[in-house]
Amino acid sequence: MGAAGCLNAIKSAVDAPEFEMNEKVKQKMSSDRQILISGAGPVGYATALNLALHGIPFTLFESGADIFEDPRAGTIHPPTLEMFEASGVTQAMLDEGYIVRNYHYRDRRDGIVADFHLEALKDETRHPYRVMLEQHKLSRILRDKLKGFGNHQILNEHRVARVVQDGDGVTAIVETPQGEKSFRGAYMIGCDGGRSQVRKSMNVKFDGFTYPERFLVLSTKYDFGAHGYAITNYIADPDEWCALFKVPGYDGKGLWRILFPAAHEASEAELFDEASIQKRISGFQTKDGPYDIYHRNLYEVHQRVASSYRDGRLLLAGDAAHINNPLGGMGMNFGLHDSFNLTDKLAKIWFEGASEDLLDLYDRQRRTVAQEFLQRQTIENKRNIEQKDPAEREKFYEDLRAITRDPEKLRVYLLRVAMIEGIRRSNSIT
Repeated sequence: MGAAGCLNAIKSAVDAPEFEMNEKVKQKMSSDRQILISGAGPVGYATALNLALHGIPFTLFESGADIFEDPRAGTIHPPTLEMFEASGVTQAMLDEGYIVRNYHYRDRRDGIVADFHLEALKDETRHPYRVMLEQHKLSRILRDKLKGFGNHQILNEHRVARVVQDGDGVTAIVETPQGEKSFRGAYMIGCDGGRSQVRKSMNVKFDGFTYPERFLVLSTKYDFGAHGYAITNYIADPDEWCALFKVPGYDGKGLWRILFPAAHEASEAELFDEASIQKRISGFQTKDGPYDIYHRNLYEVHQRVASSYRDGRLLLAGDAAHINNPLGGMGMNFGLHDSFNLTDKLAKIWFEGASEDLLDLYDRQRRTVAQEFLQRQTIENKRNIEQKDPAEREKFYEDLRAITRDPEKLRVYLLRVAMIEGIRRSNSIT
């Protein structure tokens, strides 16, 4: 079953007045067999929902007490919107998020370099646009969808400490408010982020590098749109580049996030100092009076890919499998694409008796594309936005302008940055 088959299977389950299970399904679900998932972020919840739609029982563990509302991912790309259509999640995202039909590439001093219109993808996707929606809101949408299903449990304040496996299944040792407990399952899927305990229980490496600077994220309600900025903007500069985009915020009226590089030697106190923050934002857009700052967030940035997404019955998806810088808004989407690919294959193994070799295919498809596409593109995005050589920077700008002037070049370029090319490449691997 390919991506289309997976979506059709999910659509059939959702469209049915009741999810009528055949005897084989009932037998599987009435046994003590289940799939364990570590990490209740958007990828963990997507994996849970996909398993529920297929009729596979699961337990989802999350170390936190609730969904964490830190200002992280906020971009939903076209392939992700297509994948979630059948479950109704796409419509919920469209209802809550901002539809973005164009984005700007800018020079900090000279303004707009290129204005990219995603309508050029209208013959390639049913959703020729991005949606801006915070990842914690997507997690809530997914969690709400799960309320209509049985045969699962979601356990907060349950931290997976380690996992061991044998020929018949896996045992997760979990730290709970009542002390350490063990849970048994057929497989364990690690969706537990860059510091994944599931990955640490596997015989895999997590090679790559860490950038010398950190990323500083600031949020404000000030309306940058009044100055001609698009909802999404990448602003190049050899000394201090930045990215600026708008998400719905707490009240749906909009919150602008600004991403800056931050020197590694600077302390958090220095970087979060009010005068320092005001000076930093005013450096690219002046205004009368100070900016209202709602969030200050600072984090390390890495480019890493696990050496394998599978070790026997242990599997990885999302940031547990790959991490990258956020320029281009690809990381969360890539993890969601992992989830659809993996749960499709698990359903075939679970109900159709397919070979577990499908899990090796999952590894080949998604890891290959993470290396060839996700890492290459995000590293290139950062290199371009901080280019210091004036001649190289101008050449890049002229290339962008040429792309926007040529419909075919624009289509090809947008297929790559909108993540459609990566999906096609993944599906082509056998």
